[in-house]
Amino acid sequence: MINSNKLKIPFDTSYYLKNAMEKVENFNLLFNKYIEFNKKSEVEKKRIPEAKKEFFDSCIQFTRKQKYIIDKYKLQGYEVATYEFRPYDKIVVGLGQESVREVSMTLHWIYGIPYIPGQAIKGVISNWIKFRDEENSNDDNFKKIFGTEGEKGKVIFMDSYLANDDFYLKQDIMNPHYFEYYSQSKNPSAPSDWQNPKPIFFLIVENAIFHISLIFLEKETKDLKIANKTMEEWMIEAFRYGGIGAKTSLGYGTGELTLIRENERNA
Repeated sequence: MINSNKLKIPFDTSYYLKNAMEKVENFNLLFNKYIEFNKKSEVEKKRIPEAKKEFFDSCIQFTRKQKYIIDKYKLQGYEVATYEFRPYDKIVVGLGQESVREVSMTLHWIYGIPYIPGQAIKGVISNWIKFRDEENSNDDNFKKIFGTEGEKGKVIFMDSYLANDDFYLKQDIMNPHYFEYYSQSKNPSAPSDWQNPKPIFFLIVENAIFHISLIFLEKETKDLKIANKTMEEWMIEAFRYGGIGAKTSLGYGTGELTLIRENERNA
């Protein structure tokens, strides 16, 4: 049951929440709009709504809608490559986004489902190529694929949505032991054993499968090489070793990327 005394909302809204909360079908609304407060008027950051399976029943249907858009590009003669991304374990995208909860997660603003923005995919690949060798960013093929300040790239990185319906959202925790040191308060102190840990709760996605599609706006762009590697080779390497999202240094967001053949995609 909702504790309306902990919500800073009008009376009529409080009445609605008490009587119709179970009708809310969008997890994004619950996660980002339903916020409880404690007696000190501080956000109760431990209070994360339960992510019920029915919130995400539309995932597969939404993936089919995106496939329809991609097929339209194909009919116009554009080359498209679609990949299956299977994280080894957990993944969380958008953890550091601005949020009243201190931590966040990227959820679709309409459907409320977790997804990976195309801009994030593009950034992960381009940054990985630069990380391997900064000079790669001056490569003509790099500029053609990713664009420059004055010219758009010749590849569209589509948003990536979940392709399976047996994934689940799970509450995870990070527990900084030297919070006063990390927060750099007015009187910062050195890391010490007498400082109290401050648990921070956040959501992650487990058992996820994502479909990542790239649309090539010019012929033969898919086969362009940067430092003797194709885009596909760079992508596989970036997702396997670099990962996407937050906490990749701990293994979050790393996984296997494989090309989906046309006959497999239509199966």
